[in-house]
Amino acid sequence: MNVSLNEEHLMNVSSSSNTQVLNLITQNKSQTDMMLEKINATKEINGTDGATLVVSNTLASQMAALSQGVQNSNETVSMYQIADASVQAIQAGTDKLNDLSVRYNNATLGSEQKTSLQKEFTDVSTAMQDIANQTTYNGQNLLSSNYGLDVSGLSDLKISDQAGIASFRDNMSALSSTISSQINSASSSISSSLTTMTNLSSANSQMSETPLDQKIAAINNDQIKLTSSVLTQIHQNSMMQQNISALLV
Repeated sequence: MNVSLNEEHLMNVSSSSNTQVLNLITQNKSQTDMMLEKINATKEINGTDGATLVVSNTLASQMAALSQGVQNSNETVSMYQIADASVQAIQAGTDKLNDLSVRYNNATLGSEQKTSLQKEFTDVSTAMQDIANQTTYNGQNLLSSNYGLDVSGLSDLKISDQAGIASFRDNMSALSSTISSQINSASSSISSSLTTMTNLSSANSQMSETPLDQKIAAINNDQIKLTSSVLTQIHQNSMMQQNISALLV
């Protein structure tokens, strides 16, 4: 009878211990599965309330819109920088034309010298026109009325007309100022958008859950805790069995 009672108590203790170990394993598996689901999620938000999700989605949409705006502004800056380089080259050419015109209108020059100056004037004018025609962005001519950067009147310049050359030079100076203003405006927009994006990102990250590496570390810690708990439980089970056996002999 005593032997039967011993076996019954040992079975009950073992069953209770095994149940505790099984509960630990089940609990750990549940926690691990939950963490893995979070790792696989494309985006996670602390809390399950819809308001938090709406706020996060709104921040994400704002950041996406700002990001597109920054990209557009960068393209604008690139476009106007190309135009600016060409306008500066045309301005340099205009200064050369003015110099040739001043020399040409010198009453002491002979016809041969004037012919030489006229040829050089034509060559410089042609080069300037080539620059205007070949200044493109995405296949579109930049120095045209389509972009408000029209280089008009170049073909009408004459070596004998210093006033006309001076007027054209003033137009190029105004055009250069317009381009610089556009570049500064786009650059300012980029800077402002990036600052706003940084602030929005910071706000959104505060609602985001633990980073991936911390999640993985949490899983590892849970596994260590489980192993330790199981070993402890096995040890306690063994000691309890020995104690009960000693008491019931």
